[in-house]
Amino acid sequence: MNNATLCMSLMRADTETEVISILRTAGYWDNPFVWRPIGDDDNNFATIGNQQSEAIAALIEKIVNGVDARLIDACLLVGVNPEGLDAPRSIREAVARFFQGKEHPTDRDGRIAEWPNSMATEQGRLLTVSATGRMPASGKPSISIADQGEGQTPGSFPNTFMSLHRSNKLRIPFVQGKFNMGGTGALQFCGGESKLQLVVSRRDPALLEDGASERDFHWGFTVVRREPPAHGSRSSVFTYLTPVTDAGDPRAVLSFAADEWPIFPEANDEVRDAYARSAPYGSLVKLYEYDWQGNKSNIVLSGDGLLRRIDIGLPELALPVRLFECRPSYKGHGGSFATNALGLVARLDDNPNLEPESPIGGILALEGRQIKLRVYVFRPGKAKEYRPARRAIVFSVNGQMHGAFSEDFFRRRTAGMGYLGDSMLVVADCTDIEGQMREDLFMNSRDRLRDSPLERQLQARLAEFLKNEKTLRELQNRRRQEQLAERLQDDKPFAELLQDLLDSNPMLSKLLFQGFRLSAPFPPGGGTTGSNTFKFEGKRFPTVFRFRGRKDNQPYTRNAFLGSKVRVSFETDAEDIYFVRDLDPGVWSVRVKAGDAYVNVTNWAAGDLRSGVVNLSIENLPPGTKAGDRVEYLIEVTDPSRIEPFTNHLILITQTGSAKGGGQGGRASGGNTGKGDNGGGSLLALPAITEVTEEHWGLHEFNEESALKIQSTDGEVYDFYVNISNKYLRIAQKESKSNAHLLEKQFTYGLVLVGMAILQDYKQQARKRADTDKDDEGSRIEDIVANTTRALAPILLPLIEAIGGLSLDDLSPV
Repeated sequence: MNNATLCMSLMRADTETEVISILRTAGYWDNPFVWRPIGDDDNNFATIGNQQSEAIAALIEKIVNGVDARLIDACLLVGVNPEGLDAPRSIREAVARFFQGKEHPTDRDGRIAEWPNSMATEQGRLLTVSATGRMPASGKPSISIADQGEGQTPGSFPNTFMSLHRSNKLRIPFVQGKFNMGGTGALQFCGGESKLQLVVSRRDPALLEDGASERDFHWGFTVVRREPPAHGSRSSVFTYLTPVTDAGDPRAVLSFAADEWPIFPEANDEVRDAYARSAPYGSLVKLYEYDWQGNKSNIVLSGDGLLRRIDIGLPELALPVRLFECRPSYKGHGGSFATNALGLVARLDDNPNLEPESPIGGILALEGRQIKLRVYVFRPGKAKEYRPARRAIVFSVNGQMHGAFSEDFFRRRTAGMGYLGDSMLVVADCTDIEGQMREDLFMNSRDRLRDSPLERQLQARLAEFLKNEKTLRELQNRRRQEQLAERLQDDKPFAELLQDLLDSNPMLSKLLFQGFRLSAPFPPGGGTTGSNTFKFEGKRFPTVFRFRGRKDNQPYTRNAFLGSKVRVSFETDAEDIYFVRDLDPGVWSVRVKAGDAYVNVTNWAAGDLRSGVVNLSIENLPPGTKAGDRVEYLIEVTDPSRIEPFTNHLILITQTGSAKGGGQGGRASGGNTGKGDNGGGSLLALPAITEVTEEHWGLHEFNEESALKIQSTDGEVYDFYVNISNKYLRIAQKESKSNAHLLEKQFTYGLVLVGMAILQDYKQQARKRADTDKDDEGSRIEDIVANTTRALAPILLPLIEAIGGLSLDDLSPV
C-alpha cells in the first residue's frame, strides 16, 4: 500500500492489535532498523516515564500543544516574530489581536467566554478532541486531538514532536506550554504493551520559505511505540517509525503529498466520523486505547466525564476546543455528540449557580511574586457539577492547571471554611512565578505541587487569606445561619436539659468547660452580606487610591506590635475586578525602607476589592526590628492608564505586646461565666446541635454507621450534627422496651457530651504544642470526633442502660 493509504489505515485503527497488524503487513513492525529513539536518547524512559501521574493531565498537554500551534500560526501569518518585541505579551492579547482583530484590547477582549456560541463553535472545529472505538462504554476509547495550527514538515519531526528537552517555545510569551516535556507524557496511558501513538502533520504552506523542498509540502506521519528493555538494559525505550532516507538522514518519517487531509471529526444526526473534514494543514495525534480513571462514557456530557475534566485542567483556556463523540455505541440526537470546552473560568462567568458575591478576588505575594486569586462560592449542592472534591483549589500557569488541593484544605483549622468547604473553588494564577521558584513549587510534570518549604509556605499563606477574607467570613456566617435558622428554637429545650444535667453534675461541667472558649451561635450584628442597599459604581481606571478615611497622599502613622501582622485599609473608586481582571489590571507594589532605599516586601496579601474598599496585610516586620523603631513602607498601585502610580506612605511605630490583648484594634477575651446578653451565659455557650435524618445523609457525608459530625466556622466555635438514623439507634428503638423518643435523646445527648469532651481535650493538647503550628490533616479534630463516635455508637445506648441500672446490690464485694 502507498503511504497515504497506510496513514489512513492507521488513523482508522482503534486497537493495538490492529496497528501492529497494519505495520507488520507493511514490513515495518518487526524491522528494528526503521525505529528511532525519541530524542535520540536510548534512555528516554527516564524522562517519558516520569511525567504526569494522571492520564487526563497528560491528555491536556496534547490540547495545550494544539492551542499553542494555532496561536503561533496566527502570529506568523501576520508577519510577527513570536519571539520579537512586537509579539503579544500574553495569551489574552494574542487571542484578541489574531482572532478578534483588536489591536488595542480591552479587559473583555481575548476572552472566549465573551464570544457568541457561533464563533466559539467555528474556532472549536479547528481544535478538536474526538473519541473512537467499537468497544462498549466500559472499554478504553482511542482519543484523537487535531488542530489547524502551524504544523510541521516531515523533516522537522525529530526536533519537534519527537524531541526532548528542547526550548522550542521558551521565549514565546503568549503560549501555554514552554518546557517541551508534555508531548510524551500521554504515552504511558495508551493501552496495551506497546503504548502506541500516531502523529500526522503538515506545515502551513504559507509559512514555508522560498527554496523549500517538495517533501516540506508533504504530510508527514509516524507511529510511536514502547520497546521492552534490550539485553543488559534496565528500562524500556520509546521509539518512532523512521524508515525513510531524507537529505542524508537515513532515519526520517514517512510522508505523502496531499493538498488536504481529513484530520477533523464530524458528529451529527447523519454522520459520526472522527476523520470526516479535511484541513489544508495542521496536526493530528491519536492515542490508542487511552486509559484514564473515571467515567469513559460519552465524552461530551457533563458530570465526571472528559468535558468537565478538560474544563478544570485548563481553567482559563485560550481558544475553544470542540469535543466529538464518534463511537457508534451511543445513541441520541445530533447535539448529544458535539460540544465546546471553554475552560472552567469561562463556564463560571455570570453563572446562576454561584453566590452573587463570586468571584472574590485577592492577591498573595509569595517571596516577591504575586499570585492572583479568584474564589468562587457555589450555592449549596452545586459545586460538584463543576469540580471534583480533589480539585477544589487549582493552581494554574498560563491558564493550565499545574497542581491542586482537595476541598479538605478548606476545613483545616487554619483555613476555617468548614461551612463553605464543599461549595468553594479557588483558582490561583501562578503565572508570575518563574524560573527556579516555579521549579521549587511545581513538579516538572505540571500536575502536582512539590513537597517543599515554598509549597508549605504557600499553604499557610493561602489558608490565612481564606480565613481572614471579609466577604468569605460573611458568606460563611450566612450559610451557617441558613442551615441553623429553622431549628434554633428547637435547641432551647435541649440546652435547658443539658444545662440541668451539668448543674446536677459539677464534675462533668468542670471537665467540659474549664478553659473552653464558647460563643453564641452567631457573631454580633448578624454578619450577613448584602444588607447595604448602596450601589457602588466603580471605574475601570480609578482616580483615587488612598488610605481609608484620609486625603490623597496623606501619610498614615500607627502603632504596630512586634510579631504581629500589619493590616491596613484603602479606599478607591476602582471597579471590584480592578486587581484580578485579565487585561490592564491594577498592580500592587509594597516596599519597605532599608537605609536610604526601598526594597520589595516579599510576603503580603491583598484581599477582595469590594465597593471601593480593599485591605492589605503585611506578613511580618523586617528582621531585626525592635520596640520603638520607626518602619516606613511605600505602597504603590498603578495600571497602564497612569504615568505615575498612586503613592501611599505607611509609617509604623513598633511596640511590644499583641493586638489580641484588648489594645488598639484588639478584642477583649470573654470568660465562660455570667448570664448576660452578650454571650457570656452557658446557655449561649452550648453548641448548636442539628439532628440529621437519612434523607439528609448526603449533605453531611453520613452513612448508617455515622454518629456525630462537628463543623466549625473559624476553628474555635463548632456546630454538632447527630445522625438520628444511625443503624444502632434504630436497632435499640426496635428491640428495647424503653421509649423510642427517650432513646433518641439519650443517644443525642451522649454523643454531644462525648464530642465536647474530645474537643476539649484536643484544644488543651493544642495549647501544649502551640509552638508547632503544623496542620496535620491526618489528625483533624473533625475526623477524630467522627471516627470515635462511630466506634462508640454501637455500645452507647446499651452502656447507658447497663450502667444506669447498676446498684450496690449488683456489685460483688471487694
